Amino acid sequence: MRYDLASYIYEPVNSFLEKPTGIRKARRELIEKARGRVIELGVGTGLNLPLYREGVEVIGVDVSEGMLKKAKGKKSPARVKLVKADARSLPFPDESFDTAVSTFFLCVVPEKGKVLGEVRRVLKPDGLLLAMECSPPKNPVFRAFLSGLSALTSRLTGTDFRVDVGNLLRKSGFEILEEKNLVNGAVRIIVARPSGEP
Repeated sequence: MRYDLASYIYEPVNSFLEKPTGIRKARRELIEKARGRVIELGVGTGLNLPLYREGVEVIGVDVSEGMLKKAKGKKSPARVKLVKADARSLPFPDESFDTAVSTFFLCVVPEKGKVLGEVRRVLKPDGLLLAMECSPPKNPVFRAFLSGLSALTSRLTGTDFRVDVGNLLRKSGFEILEEKNLVNGAVRIIVARPSGEP
């Protein structure tokens, strides 16, 4: 599976790109907002695990054995359990998490609406979704470039800058509480909560 192969290059590529773009700092600030019992969707190699605060319980979910194997080597102040599972059908009871975390997962995963339906199901009514995702930038030239690039990356890695995650969240029954753009709008940071019916 492509995610197993990607587990070998995921962290070096991210480490190279994140610091100069401000993503590293923003990632840390976002993860610090996590509270209570946390589900991290697409935990990958565990890049976020060292950033969680002591006292939270993190259930990291991924479909890739290769990614989970790398994640097991990460140290974290939080209590961490890693679970192999598909986010389109999460093996957890309704309203069992205080926080859901998605960093560069919703812009990669297929059947996004189905995934967000599952996120709403497992989040408590007052729970938070913390997301950092690829996004179509407002600058038309940059947007056209990333749209063309997405035609390739969406096939290779699933990464797609053409998906407006903010609109997707609203359509899936989430209320956006905070929103911030990075990298000229190519990355969007969102704090949201379940609201009404999807």
